[in-house]
Amino acid sequence: MRKANLLLVITIMILNVNVFAQEGRGHNEGRKGLSSLISDLMNSGYIPLIVNTSSEIGIFEVLNGKSLTAKEISDNLKTKEEVTDGLLPVLKAIKLLEFSDGKYSLTTEAATYLVKSSPKNQLDRLNDNTITVEGPMANLKAALLGELKRAETNSSASSSQWQDKERLVAMKKRMSESEQMKNITSFISSLPEFPQCRKMMDFAGSIGYYAMGILDKNPNLKAHVYDLPEVCDIAIEVQKEEKNFDRVTFHGFDMRKNDPIGDGYDLFFVSNALYGQRSKEKLVEFFRKANKSLVMGGVLASNHWTTLAGSEAYFSATVSDLMSSFHGRPVHSIDETILKEALKEAGFDNFSTQLSDPNIAKPVLLLAARKVREI
Repeated sequence: MRKANLLLVITIMILNVNVFAQEGRGHNEGRKGLSSLISDLMNSGYIPLIVNTSSEIGIFEVLNGKSLTAKEISDNLKTKEEVTDGLLPVLKAIKLLEFSDGKYSLTTEAATYLVKSSPKNQLDRLNDNTITVEGPMANLKAALLGELKRAETNSSASSSQWQDKERLVAMKKRMSESEQMKNITSFISSLPEFPQCRKMMDFAGSIGYYAMGILDKNPNLKAHVYDLPEVCDIAIEVQKEEKNFDRVTFHGFDMRKNDPIGDGYDLFFVSNALYGQRSKEKLVEFFRKANKSLVMGGVLASNHWTTLAGSEAYFSATVSDLMSSFHGRPVHSIDETILKEALKEAGFDNFSTQLSDPNIAKPVLLLAARKVREI
């Protein structure tokens, strides 16, 4: 019997991706100008290159018979961690990898057709049918190996935008009446513990626009906003006329240097700040620090994007995250299961959750967890 043609397997994967796109679309199709069907059709053309490059750098070999975290895979292959972290969910989306307890492993199909030692491997056929790709995805291998030029990564612009006064003021105006602000303040104020909260941490809270909104819901609450010293200087300048300004203290710190964050908090809020720490190990480490800063029974509230496997444009969302990682940006989504597992390991439990829209691939996940034990 002839071996199965790997190209047929990949074609089936592409068709499966497009089936995912049609599930639950309903009224959401086309609302952003490009339907999920067309988006997936466009991105499906990258699959042969993605699989070929993954094989070439050794992802399937290093996972043969093993389950490893994204960091462990990156360390083994000496690839850029943030790009590797972006690539692996794409391979999961096309059913070449499985993901459980923070670790990736090969599916039966990948172990059969993409591992060199397998008697049924189809790597020669894959290599003989390489597809030329132009645009950002053409840089996949270079990005994985850390060989993109500095001008192509735009890392300095990415890091400095959160310290630019004009940007921060514009963000403040945009956020003050946004649907996101309403959702966050409504979610947090609905928590049964919230009326008794007196001390709040806003971790990496920029100029405190979320803190100001949350303070509106509790007149007895005081907030401590932690961010870079230069951001705090801007915050004090541009927020001093706000009605809740006297209830906010800004603290200059650097989360990358393990600066102290205080303690005795009833509420610990973190929004869009954990994307570079989305591996389970890093999340557990961060949540342990949060645990130590909270009183017993205190609440940690998280506001982050997540991805929903099988939802509208799920595959395209993973491809988008992958290409964003080329520029030195962390992957912008956190798996809800891993978030909860990490919180439990760090002494939290009793979750409350809210999704902004369960029908799209990357909804905003609001999650609250209670400190149930000391660490």
